Amino acid sequence: MATSRWIKENSAVCELTGYDIDKVTKDKLYQSALNLYKVKDVLENHLSKRTNELFDLEDKIILYDLTNTYFEGRKVNSNLANFGRSKEKRSDAKLVVLALVINVEGFIKYSSILEGNIADCKTLCAMIDKLATHSTIKKAVVVLDAGIATEENLKLIEQKGYHYVCVSRSKLKDYQALPNKLPVVIQTKAKHEVSLKAVSTAKSTDYYLEVTSEAKALKEKSMTLAFEKRYEDELQKIPRLSYKNISF
Repeated sequence: MATSRWIKENSAVCELTGYDIDKVTKDKLYQSALNLYKVKDVLENHLSKRTNELFDLEDKIILYDLTNTYFEGRKVNSNLANFGRSKEKRSDAKLVVLALVINVEGFIKYSSILEGNIADCKTLCAMIDKLATHSTIKKAVVVLDAGIATEENLKLIEQKGYHYVCVSRSKLKDYQALPNKLPVVIQTKAKHEVSLKAVSTAKSTDYYLEVTSEAKALKEKSMTLAFEKRYEDELQKIPRLSYKNISF
């Protein structure tokens, strides 16, 4: 209802399309969404290639990430909606997972709606297979977070002919800075400085960077202190036991 009201009162959709404004209803919008979803793969493929042609893009870098959203209803008959780890802390509601692939310019390569209880690391295979049909360059660099970057997934990316950039799931212990490679300091959009230093380890042939951020360190320290404070506050709520009348 809110969307149909917004279209009628705050948009020029009907003026631009010539559609009768009195026919805009929630049921029509739901049906339009279903019709679009039927041609989703074809439409995304077309838009992916068309935006590359219009803006002369090559998709040298691809970003892959996941999020989820919850439903207010019970979703009894849904094959996808399941209870899982909600990013919005809604453990009481069923979820679906949205997997999204974009390029650095922000154009969507494709999207996928997955089961709400699927593990992040189990979603990569389908993405890699579809990427070849939605991108203009095979040797793209896939950027992904640590939740997806399992050893199995990284091998899969290499086997499919792609490179990757990710956060390491394991902390390196025995490593040293690469000779003749000075640290590089960059500045984020928030004006925070981040130091990057190339390092190597005898146990791996991957290229590693040691990333140091004072702002990130302060944020993590603040989060730790807040967690400890909440934990201590909850402990104080536990009633103290009296042992005066207890015999052993």
